[in-house]
Amino acid sequence: MTMSTNAAADSQEVADRLKQVTDYVKDCDRRVSRGEVMDLQGLDKTVMEICDAMAQLPEEETEKHEAAMSALIKDLETLAKSMKAQQDMEDGEE
Repeated sequence: MTMSTNAAADSQEVADRLKQVTDYVKDCDRRVSRGEVMDLQGLDKTVMEICDAMAQLPEEETEKHEAAMSALIKDLETLAKSMKAQQDMEDGEE
């Protein structure tokens, strides 16, 4: 089965966006760990857009992105824990 050029381009765009968001989330986690307060407004929308784009891809293309999506989810969970720890520390200082 041959894949259209459009699907290949869309798949590459999904891969690029996944990498960008994953890198951003990792950077946010590092910054939160140093005590910075991060504004993550729009992150959920971006992740949903990636999910929607993945849903439009052929199944064989979606499978190529599963590991990257799993890594992003893991990094989001790590960031959430870091932010909670930071909030708990701030609450304890008051």
